Amino acid sequence: MREDDEGPSKGINLVVRASPISGSGIARVHISILELAEFTEGKVALLVFGKRKRVLRLVGDSMMIRGKVSLRKKDMEWLGVKEGSKVTMFPVANIGDRIRERLKMFRSRDDEA
Repeated sequence: MREDDEGPSKGINLVVRASPISGSGIARVHISILELAEFTEGKVALLVFGKRKRVLRLVGDSMMIRGKVSLRKKDMEWLGVKEGSKVTMFPVANIGDRIRERLKMFRSRDDEA
């Protein structure tokens, strides 16, 4: 998908549904989203609400309503959302490379040898 196309590279708008689970770290979406090349089951995606961001692991569910995302309570608190709030989900590419790049600043010269 090209950068100028309307689509996942620009983000997908989803309506929040509250999960009864109090944990965190998982965004449950309809399986049709996982059919898009940018999103993969078990991989992470970035959810954005205003200036707040959260990286969550995607889980597909055929019972989920299209256009909704089920978030756990702690993730909802972190994002500052309530049931019915609209969030935008973006793909996260090359997260391993991005983390590795940021870790370089913590290495000493001896570690790089």
